[in-house]
Amino acid sequence: MAAALAAMALFAGAPPAIHAADLAASDARFLQAAAGAGLFEVQAAELAGKRAQDAQVRAYAAKMLAQHRKVNDELKALAAAKQLRLPGEPGEPDRATLEQLRAKTGTAFDELYVEKAAVDAHAIANRLFQTAAKESADPQVREFASRTLPMLAEHYSMSRTLMGQPPANGDRIQPAPKGEAPAVSPASREAPASVVPPKQ
Repeated sequence: MAAALAAMALFAGAPPAIHAADLAASDARFLQAAAGAGLFEVQAAELAGKRAQDAQVRAYAAKMLAQHRKVNDELKALAAAKQLRLPGEPGEPDRATLEQLRAKTGTAFDELYVEKAAVDAHAIANRLFQTAAKESADPQVREFASRTLPMLAEHYSMSRTLMGQPPANGDRIQPAPKGEAPAVSPASREAPASVVPPKQ
């Protein structure tokens, strides 16, 4: 539960919730956090389509772009039905990551994209959706979270493969603490050669 609360706190920059009286505040916060995360994935994937060097990274980003756009549309429809205003941009930590990505190209872009947008962001998203799927008071919100979880688990496993880590068990996802490097960095010997910085 603490991990989920920490994940929601990452999106504290979202606008105040405006929602129907029958939507719990925790469900409103979840939908807003999910919207911010989805916007980040789409914008990061768009950048990857232009700046990534590695073919596997570009292919991964293309899948993220298509699937997260679809989920974002479903989330917008659900939020509209609940009279909930969603954020129009990602949360502050993710906006900072997007700025960093815009300043990089080639291998340097690949490393940052895989670490932040692929591995870290999907680990957090999985925890966020797992909590909502189990604890949401609203059946439609709970169904949306449950239905989206398999996709997020697949994205997370794919991201770990890009980073040279073993695929994750969807029930045992441990997000890397913010501000700390993942257990295996892109420069690890297990990472794909195309993502590893060239040796000097």
